[in-house]
Amino acid sequence: MNNDEIGRKLDAIAAILKLVNHEQLDAARQRIRGDKVYAAILDSTKDWTGAAKVQAAAAKKGSARSTTSKKIVELIELGLLEKQGGGKTIEYRSTGLI
Repeated sequence: MNNDEIGRKLDAIAAILKLVNHEQLDAARQRIRGDKVYAAILDSTKDWTGAAKVQAAAAKKGSARSTTSKKIVELIELGLLEKQGGGKTIEYRSTGLI
């Protein structure tokens, strides 16, 4: 089996899981998106985005830096946000799950 076939099979599995769990995903989407800071973080990370820009997007919604940092960690733990790099080169990207 080549990489393209594996990719198609994984995409099919992901689609099936989304269909089976659509109610839970919708509830999670509403809960997360209902929080203006979570929403700002996710909206600002459609592509790899530097930490400073993510912090700035959350700050526009009234979030303190420490609160934003905690929410970023929570989104990573939920599988909704990815992180790469370290120090001044940290970047985040939404996984697109919700």
